[in-house]
Amino acid sequence: MERTYIIIPALEPEPGLCGRIVKLRDKIPSKIVVVDDGSGETYRKTFDQIAGMDDCLVLRHEENKGKGQALKTGFRYVREAAGTESRILCMDCDGQHLPEDGARLLETVEAYPGMLILGGRDFSGKNIPWKSRFGNRISSVILWIFGGIYLSDTQTGFRAFDGSLLDMMLQVPGDRFEYETRVLLACAQQGVPIVTEKIETVYVNSNAGTHFRPVKDSVRVIGALFQGPGRFVLTSMICALLDLSLFWIFDNAFEKIQILHGSAGFPYAGNEGQFWRIAAATVGARFLSAAANFGLNRNWVFRTKGNPGTAGWNREAFRYLCLCIGIMAASSLSVYVVSSFFHTEPAAAKLICDGTLFFFSYRIQKRWVFLNRRKEGGEHDG
Repeated sequence: MERTYIIIPALEPEPGLCGRIVKLRDKIPSKIVVVDDGSGETYRKTFDQIAGMDDCLVLRHEENKGKGQALKTGFRYVREAAGTESRILCMDCDGQHLPEDGARLLETVEAYPGMLILGGRDFSGKNIPWKSRFGNRISSVILWIFGGIYLSDTQTGFRAFDGSLLDMMLQVPGDRFEYETRVLLACAQQGVPIVTEKIETVYVNSNAGTHFRPVKDSVRVIGALFQGPGRFVLTSMICALLDLSLFWIFDNAFEKIQILHGSAGFPYAGNEGQFWRIAAATVGARFLSAAANFGLNRNWVFRTKGNPGTAGWNREAFRYLCLCIGIMAASSLSVYVVSSFFHTEPAAAKLICDGTLFFFSYRIQKRWVFLNRRKEGGEHDG
């Protein structure tokens, strides 16, 4: 039978933590593991009182290591104590998470084994601090663009899962608040579905007790979101520069052919001739730049395995070819439409059109070309 563990990372907790743990213990039969993340002697009495409660354990860091490390300390304890025969609920120590909602998250774990269950807050209320609302909306959009999943609350610390995910949780890098963001990215990459349960939104004293540092920790969170996509951006910039340069060369060369040979150079003249000239330049440039992009993305960005000629490599190459054909068609048509409608140079129109297609390309490569194991989670109203 699975045993339930509740992990609460705590740094310099405000008064009331002991009372909240009593209510939590009465509501959810469990082993409560509180991790003192270097709070110091001033808070020793509080943690000693918790350690003296039934079914409660305090694990201590002598110095502050960050929320990510505090969670991992709790995860290691659970893995040693119960292994995969466990259910884990992570809660913050500031009173934002209610025992009733925690019980619902654990019930969802039973219904969705092998999934990560998030307690999602409602950010539409007037009592929500602006920095919490703004930060979550920004991170939600970035996670959707680069991670391929949209979550209404990416920064929630209210999470539940079963013991089958413990090893993955311990392997995810990160020491502080960025760790929770990296967990979401790891789930997307490894095919672990994420389910969101709506919870009561509670802010105590406008979230004055939070240890989130707006500048330093925001940089860490954003850095976690961009680390993988950053490689994709870099390779895309290199190949886009190569593609644009080749397109300019081919387009000018084909234009000269049209001038010298007229309609003999291309099947049509006028606007139709311009379209086919742009299409031919796009195909030539994209063929060469795509070969370079495939190698860089496969070996450096997405880091898939398999040598040329193997089944996996052949499948990825075929899918990448299909994607390239689709992107080339979309690029040719959109460049023609934009350059004709706005009377701009095709090369300038191509910058705009291909910049938009860039985001679609990343999503398709992540979800279909190089990673074929991803499953979808969902969002529930509780």
